[in-house]
Amino acid sequence: MLILAISPFFNWLMDILRAIAAVRTPLWDGIMNAISMLGQETAFIVIGMIVLWCVDKKFGYRFLFMYIAGAAVNQFLKAIFMIPRPWVLDPDFKIVEAARADATGYSFPSGHTQSAVLMYGGIAQRIKKGWAYAAAAVLALLVAFSRMYLGVHTLLDVGVSLVTGLLIIILCSALFDRIGDGLKPYAIASGIVAAVSLGLIVFIMTYCRAKGGPDATQVKDACVLFGTAFGLFAGSCIEKRFVNFSVSARWWVQIIKVVLGIAVILGLRIGLKPLLGAVSSSPLMDCVRYFIMSFVAIAVYPLLFKPLSKLGRKKEAAEA
Repeated sequence: MLILAISPFFNWLMDILRAIAAVRTPLWDGIMNAISMLGQETAFIVIGMIVLWCVDKKFGYRFLFMYIAGAAVNQFLKAIFMIPRPWVLDPDFKIVEAARADATGYSFPSGHTQSAVLMYGGIAQRIKKGWAYAAAAVLALLVAFSRMYLGVHTLLDVGVSLVTGLLIIILCSALFDRIGDGLKPYAIASGIVAAVSLGLIVFIMTYCRAKGGPDATQVKDACVLFGTAFGLFAGSCIEKRFVNFSVSARWWVQIIKVVLGIAVILGLRIGLKPLLGAVSSSPLMDCVRYFIMSFVAIAVYPLLFKPLSKLGRKKEAAEA
């Protein structure tokens, strides 16, 4: 840590952040914090569920897999390099305090930036239009800059994340173009990520311990990744075999599906935390929480889609 803090390269990275911090204003603090939210987990949940439930189920599964595969890559890089946050490199450096809650664990690479690339770049690849690619690039770069403006990441963190995000999109798309979109390919792919996340937990508990001890955030994030990946694996198997929901519905039914569904998933994320925390403070409870969220989103909540669609058809028939 000391070597990183005093090296010329990291001093140069900190000089960039200091220059940005010198022109901060309260107005831009709020704007940049809002932009940063475009790379948060909540944004992924909202966008991912809209795509999966209402737009294109096959692409929705690709989208979800791409995101968790990216999370695995991001967490492995954090665990390997263990680069501290900017305010740890320079204790005199001040960040925008509103961003501190989402800036846990190690700094390199930037999870928000990579998530923005995966979310908006993935959607642009589905649309395959020039304006979509341009919009995705602008959003990803804005999120990257916002993380630097807020003082929670360096140019190295966000720059590498922009590259890894693009590579993950390319590799995941090539993978599914090759193996197809059936039950077996998705089960195999998500099962592999679940296995990788278990390996990540072991890696953190061994390698990081040898380097001075695993960070609590690292362990929690790895458990969250495993719970999400295993929920995707189990949920997709159940959905494709027994539920097989359709994304087609009347426009007002689609709105109900999204609003109610997002409320259910976010409610589970918030509500299960204190309930499971009362059982144990172990990171395994986060694993259970995210497994439930993923499984419900894919295999349980879609059971309502057919009744809602029938209701829509009955309403239109009555009005006719």
